[in-house]
Amino acid sequence: MPRWAIVLMVVTGALCVLVPVGGVVAYVYASGRNHEDLRFPSEDVTVARCAPDPASGRPVAELSVTSRAARTGTYTVTVEFLDARGEPVGRGVGKVADLAAGATGRTVVSGPAPESGSGAGSGSGSDGTAAGSGGEGAAERAAPRCDVYDVGFLAVGEEGP
Repeated sequence: MPRWAIVLMVVTGALCVLVPVGGVVAYVYASGRNHEDLRFPSEDVTVARCAPDPASGRPVAELSVTSRAARTGTYTVTVEFLDARGEPVGRGVGKVADLAAGATGRTVVSGPAPESGSGAGSGSGSDGTAAGSGGEGAAERAAPRCDVYDVGFLAVGEEGP
């Protein structure tokens, strides 16, 4: 095979590999530059407190929302409540409406009522603690966990889905 044919095949093969790779690299670079200031509403929400309600035994999450958005808007926060074993027991939704850019708002989200047999009214003392040695039901009521499950932000003047 002539030398020029070998050179032509090597150059053609190299171009077939390098052009698509270069395209992918250029796309990734451009995407990174375009989205470097991208922010997520969930970064604006923190769980300030998570504890059982003394009266009902329901888990209650107190949320703090500090808006880093460029516009005034409404935050809709879904909280997932977990028991002491880390098992989900329910979800609740809270809203902070018309929060200005840079402002901080608060909301309270209540979880589901305790299951019968593990709530404050079943086998419990007058203070809501379990009677006896503080079994598994008392531990679950005493140590709920509140996780931010989802956060939506809708700027004032925008329409929802």
